[in-house]
Amino acid sequence: MAKHVLKGWMRTYAITTDGQAGKVLSLDVNRHVNEDYLLDQMVKKNPGIRREAMAMSISLFQEAIAEEVCSGNSVNISLCRFVAGFRGTVRGGAWDSSRNSIYVSIHQGRGLAKEIAHTDVHILGEREGIYIASGEDACTHATDFSATAGRNYILTGKNIKLAGDDPSVGLTLTDGQGHVSKLAREMVAQNTPSKLIFLLPPELEEGWYTLTLTTQYSSNLLKVPRSVVQSLYVYASTER
Repeated sequence: MAKHVLKGWMRTYAITTDGQAGKVLSLDVNRHVNEDYLLDQMVKKNPGIRREAMAMSISLFQEAIAEEVCSGNSVNISLCRFVAGFRGTVRGGAWDSSRNSIYVSIHQGRGLAKEIAHTDVHILGEREGIYIASGEDACTHATDFSATAGRNYILTGKNIKLAGDDPSVGLTLTDGQGHVSKLAREMVAQNTPSKLIFLLPPELEEGWYTLTLTTQYSSNLLKVPRSVVQSLYVYASTER
């Protein structure tokens, strides 16, 4: 019997090489886990070690990894490998932070591969109507639903075009305290049924947000808007 279970929704995907439509799976995310939750799980596994000691160990471990990566070292641990890289073209032989950026690639390690080998997949069925299939940070090209404040974000999905005159139509971001901010329509650079590109406000603080997309789009404009939500982790702008 498998130790773990991943759940996925089927969605239609057009395979451009031969024009045939196929099915792919989108992960059904159970929850977003932070350090406090992980510490709780660690205490359950070994209650003999004080939670404060575990927290200090994690903090020092993360600090050591960050220092080594930012010093140009490739860091290999059981779960993954970290290595820094650069984006953007260099002009005049000088680094320009407005054009160039540093990112960190994280690659699966042997520890995760071992856990994956003991993981089953349950298919929940086919997702219909409106859904978000994937997201990408245009700055870092991360596809894990992390984003950068003040930079473009790309959503792909089905029936996600912003359309209709209902006041609720649009994109909103809700922070951890429940504060809701709505993105202005002019912040949306591309608006199609399968792709949205929009600019995130530069003043966003780092943390988890709930992104809500509301639209009346359909083959015939819907009388009642429908919404889809996606959790998004936003990193603060480096230019603030």
